[in-house]
Amino acid sequence: MMKNLSGLYAALATPYTEDDAIDANGLKSLVNFILSHGVDGIYVGGSTGESLLQTPEEREEVLRLVAGECRGKAPVIGHVGALGTKESKRLARVCAEEGYVAVSAIPPVYYPHSKKGIFTYYSEIVGAACGVPLIVYNIPAMSGVKFTLKDLGELLSIRNVIGVKQTVVDMYQMERIHRLFPDTLLLNGYDECFLAGIASGAQGAIGSTFNMMGWRYKKLWALFKEGRNEEALQVQSRCNAIIDVLVEAGVFPGIKFILHRMGIIGSPYCRAPFTAVDPIYHDTFAALADGLIEESRQVS
Repeated sequence: MMKNLSGLYAALATPYTEDDAIDANGLKSLVNFILSHGVDGIYVGGSTGESLLQTPEEREEVLRLVAGECRGKAPVIGHVGALGTKESKRLARVCAEEGYVAVSAIPPVYYPHSKKGIFTYYSEIVGAACGVPLIVYNIPAMSGVKFTLKDLGELLSIRNVIGVKQTVVDMYQMERIHRLFPDTLLLNGYDECFLAGIASGAQGAIGSTFNMMGWRYKKLWALFKEGRNEEALQVQSRCNAIIDVLVEAGVFPGIKFILHRMGIIGSPYCRAPFTAVDPIYHDTFAALADGLIEESRQVS
């Protein structure tokens, strides 16, 4: 299972129409753009997808739409993490119905739950997923839950929990997971740390900027596998130069601004309370988008 699910997954953005509805055509366009550049699969409904700003019905809609578009083309992993276990279980059942290869979940956020409560939450999601394996989404900077190595070991001991999306800058913990739990599917989460992550044992990655430049990470990974580390670092630096601007201006609105400028999605909107990209960044993002669309044509 670990070998089957290793690879590069785009953490899919969710396009909206101008009246703030899910843009089904934009979703399909974005999925096909991503897959046309060799990314291995799609991760649906995560942070980049703004899932926690959507109603349960909207989350289900997105999961079903993307599954239908990817069927026969690429594997899909569905993020089902929520504030409450009931919603997560409902979404896990949707993923099982739609043929997702795995589900994933952040820990329950906002309330200071006990570790026992969090472990039970994951166990119940696994039970609702009808045999579909689960990947723990470890993102302490946003969830507020910091898993120790012991915690991760306990989670990985739950039947059908097969891996971790490790969205941390702690490469020591990344390497320890790889070393101490060798049968675990370990996927890097922070795009800016992709090269460091795979050097520390990750078997792939789930990335936000894969939406707009997945081919770069595919090339970077190929260079790393060939031992061409200096060239791989150069590609990582080129990616990070764009990420630098995204971090300054707002990552998710910035990604959508670029995708809209590239002609991939119909609007650049993120759901409130996200705000639009400040006009002072428009020219910079426009230039980046124009360069990326030309680059994408060259690798198609």
